[in-house]
Amino acid sequence: MEMILGVIGAITGVLGLLVAIFLTRWQAKAHAKEMAEERANSERLNRLAFLSDRIFDLSIPRELRLPFYEEYISMKGNGTAVKFWLMEEGRERAML
Repeated sequence: MEMILGVIGAITGVLGLLVAIFLTRWQAKAHAKEMAEERANSERLNRLAFLSDRIFDLSIPRELRLPFYEEYISMKGNGTAVKFWLMEEGRERAML
């Protein structure tokens, strides 16, 4: 009887170890995926910030800032930088 309980205990222990290994690997993969998504989002936000800085930089001629604006728009950027660009365009037309 004691031998049967020992075998059952050993089998249960091995199964528990296998489940623990599986769950640890699964959790590590989920964490790695989350970190990759976070890094990609951070890189996108940093690029948008860089592009908007160039759009607002009036020391750079407007025609040289155009590629930054186009990339900003292609990355689905919106907000203040786009409004600034359009207002600046309106002022230039008014001056002509």
